[in-house]
Amino acid sequence: MKKLLYLFISILSLFLLNNMPVLAQQTIFNVPSAEVTPKGKIYLEPEFQFRPWNPGRNMLNTNYIILGVGHNTEVGLLIYNVSAPASHNITLAPGFKSSIPIFSKKLPNLELKAIGGTEILASVQGGGAGNWSFAELSGRIPKLKTRLTAGISVGTKVVFGRTAVSFIGGYEQPVTKHFSLQGDWFSGTHNNGFFIPGFAYSFPKDVTLYAGYQIPNNSQCGKSGFVIELAKLL
Repeated sequence: MKKLLYLFISILSLFLLNNMPVLAQQTIFNVPSAEVTPKGKIYLEPEFQFRPWNPGRNMLNTNYIILGVGHNTEVGLLIYNVSAPASHNITLAPGFKSSIPIFSKKLPNLELKAIGGTEILASVQGGGAGNWSFAELSGRIPKLKTRLTAGISVGTKVVFGRTAVSFIGGYEQPVTKHFSLQGDWFSGTHNNGFFIPGFAYSFPKDVTLYAGYQIPNNSQCGKSGFVIELAKLL
């Protein structure tokens, strides 16, 4: 099973090197975004969180495979906890996310959206099963075009390390056609308890890079390090 998962990751990385167009990221970094994969499209994204220095040198990989099904909804499969040193808790997570426009006729400039979703967490290495669910409200500040997202997350120990109820929030600020600033945050003490500020940049070959630096809420959440993501829409 482990060899098959690493093979899948290698194939996914090869997909990201072709010239297919990319649209929007489905999370800001870790917090779900207001974007939804268009109907009939497949969204692929590998995410790498890594600390290349000691103490605490490590790498954690999460992979997203998402299908747009229409009605402002996407379904997908995530693969968590592929890491070095090994986590011994590689987890599959089928789930869905919906992002529903609200007050779109009365307040079109705000681009308000109600966001909700859930994942079923199942460790393939004996770590048990669990769930992650979230609910958010997202809107855009007129003229500045800043998108703000905030809500509540409830997750169990398979991915979070403990049962955790968190405030989640994020921002996305366009700067130029190709460059934007962004960041997100999970409150609390758990495996996702980080503030991650960073940026997104769209390259000429329709590849978008997302890069940030994760700052733990406290020493029990983990250590600081980099976050790198690539995205592709098929």
